[in-house]
Amino acid sequence: MQYRSFFINLKNKSCFVIGGNKSAAQISSSLMADGALVTVWSEEFAEDFSSLSKQYPKQLNLLQAEFTPEVADHYCSARVKPFIVITTLADSETNQAICDICIRNNVLSANPGESNSEVIIADNYSEEPIEFAVIAKGYPVLTKHLQDRFGKYFEKTWLDSVKAYSDYACGDEAGQLNKPEKRIFFRRLAEEIIKSEGDFEKALQVTKAYYDNLQAQDDLLIELAGERSLMD
Repeated sequence: MQYRSFFINLKNKSCFVIGGNKSAAQISSSLMADGALVTVWSEEFAEDFSSLSKQYPKQLNLLQAEFTPEVADHYCSARVKPFIVITTLADSETNQAICDICIRNNVLSANPGESNSEVIIADNYSEEPIEFAVIAKGYPVLTKHLQDRFGKYFEKTWLDSVKAYSDYACGDEAGQLNKPEKRIFFRRLAEEIIKSEGDFEKALQVTKAYYDNLQAQDDLLIELAGERSLMD
């Protein structure tokens, strides 16, 4: 597997966006919506940036200057570095040259139009307590449509059950279990939610019966011993 998924809190993190086109504006808007501090480098800016400047006056910095590989080397080797550099220039060779400099200096880089980008960025589906992302590498438009479709399916099929699972885990009944018992109970509850295709009440009923049976047959001690061995 070439990539490992991470969800990163971007609040107050410095992000460089290279290029002032509409794609750069969309990326900048998405980053700032997540709390990032965005500096956009370009000799010209799309009209979209005018409204973004009004919407995010404290998060957006527009620098009317060319971001060359030499500039990239200066900023990426500095003591205070950007958290990530995202390239949107029409010149693919310059995009790659900037990304290569970032990689050499341990700065994250994203080249949205390339499937082999060091970092692949997509607007993930976010609805407490769920975050997920579906990405078609190198195809941002297809990625967006997939995200929308999977998000709608998830809301229809699974979201209520996941919320109920989370609420129950934080409730009084669950609070009566110690940590190993809770892990056993909720591992089984998660399995039953999947088996029941998102029917939380059915899954909870089956899980409670399973857990009561463990207690009645004194098998809970065996399960607890197995749970502790997994932790070791």
